[in-house]
Amino acid sequence: MNLILSSDRMRRIATGIAFFSLFFIAGCSPQHRDTEFTTSPAYVIGSYTNFEVVDGDTFRIKTFSRGVRFLCIDTEEVPRGREAAKELARLRATWPAPYWKKLGKGRFPIKMPSPFGYETAEWAKTWFADVDSIRLERDSPDNVYGYFGRWLAYVFARKNGKWLNYNIECVRLGYSPYSMKYGFSERFHEQFLQAQDEARRAGRGIWNPAVQHYPQYEERLAWWTLRGDAIREYLALRKERRDLFFIGRDGEYERLALASRDTVCAFGVLGQLPDHGTIRECTMSHKKDVVVRLQFNETADVAFLQQFEQLYVYARGVVFLDGKNIVLRLPGPKAITQHPCP
Repeated sequence: MNLILSSDRMRRIATGIAFFSLFFIAGCSPQHRDTEFTTSPAYVIGSYTNFEVVDGDTFRIKTFSRGVRFLCIDTEEVPRGREAAKELARLRATWPAPYWKKLGKGRFPIKMPSPFGYETAEWAKTWFADVDSIRLERDSPDNVYGYFGRWLAYVFARKNGKWLNYNIECVRLGYSPYSMKYGFSERFHEQFLQAQDEARRAGRGIWNPAVQHYPQYEERLAWWTLRGDAIREYLALRKERRDLFFIGRDGEYERLALASRDTVCAFGVLGQLPDHGTIRECTMSHKKDVVVRLQFNETADVAFLQQFEQLYVYARGVVFLDGKNIVLRLPGPKAITQHPCP
């Protein structure tokens, strides 16, 4: 198979993308628009008054059929359910032992309810208490929906006569690190770095050892930075390469399906692997319950693949459709690399 797609197939792919874009713009985009912009209207999703703070990084808007996930922040989880108060009391009495118990032999920092997650959610509700209108803005046109199908947005709120970016303020006040897990902010990277540096120097929130927050924030940042660097490299490269597909970004799964039986280079996060042994298949996650299956023509040693686990990688292979599923058939595990496919 040729690595560069044929002109006929490229026309079909372009037609598919155009159809998806028209459908998205016509059917999914909110209609209400703010008349006062601090940035280009192209970034604005809309302005809303009927919103509810769920926790430190999630909103519900009554006119939306899906939630809103805040870009570039990742606040700690909140105990939920009928036993939430009892669970919170238990966590406060024993923290951080519950974290280390749940982590076990896991190879990556985890998410779970924490005392500081509850405090963050309460702070967020207080922060928005005097806000009667918010404006949602996107970071880029191809990163609209997240893994769970929620809108990805920066949340701007008018406080004391000034529009503030809540996402950046959350980092500045120590309620979240600058999350680069799904890429650096294309619009506010330097502002996030400055806000995080200010919070760390002041020992606020997650940077205060006396607060009952997650351990392992240094490990999280090192892991997320590797992922952010990989995405930045990919975004620079894709302008020159027609055979690249960003698994996880809107429209890319549909575009990949149109490349059936072509040799391509898929870029995405290598999914969770077994602790040991050999495998013939692993995955790249696209959205919740939607993956690209990576099948090897030969048995792969898990120990070799674990160096790439939960990181953004490139996988070069041939696209096949298996019902509604997409399979990328690779000659072997060495077709997976952290460097762009040749």
